[in-house]
Amino acid sequence: MHQYLKQIFIILISVALSGCGFTLRGSFDLSSTLQNIYLESTDDDSDIYRELRRALIANDITLLDDPANDAYRLGIGSANSEERVLSVNSNARAGEYELILSVPVQLRNQSDIVFGPETLAIEKVYLADPNSAVAKAEERDLMEDEMR
Repeated sequence: MHQYLKQIFIILISVALSGCGFTLRGSFDLSSTLQNIYLESTDDDSDIYRELRRALIANDITLLDDPANDAYRLGIGSANSEERVLSVNSNARAGEYELILSVPVQLRNQSDIVFGPETLAIEKVYLADPNSAVAKAEERDLMEDEMR
């Protein structure tokens, strides 16, 4: 009886998780019409282009070498990194910074724009160490790497 209840509990948890849209991080399910994509970028050597390419291949998306007439084209622009001061401390120095990474994207088929052009952005906040400029620069670099 105990084993039977355990199996029912596992099945109920699985159904609940799938019903709420839970998926493992880094995985996604695309329509069958998007299984073949031509990926175009203004900078083929950028970190974002390489990571997007890796993620698409890992999810069984075929990346085309040449744009086919019936294939979708996913265009990504150059990433823009911006930093702004969020707060100042009692010495009138920056206490918190916001780091914003934005990338323009657009999805087209042979005749129409399906999505975009839109700018996708991610924001992170980090604290500044007023006693160490090197620590601030290293933390900023680390945050940028995590955002990509």
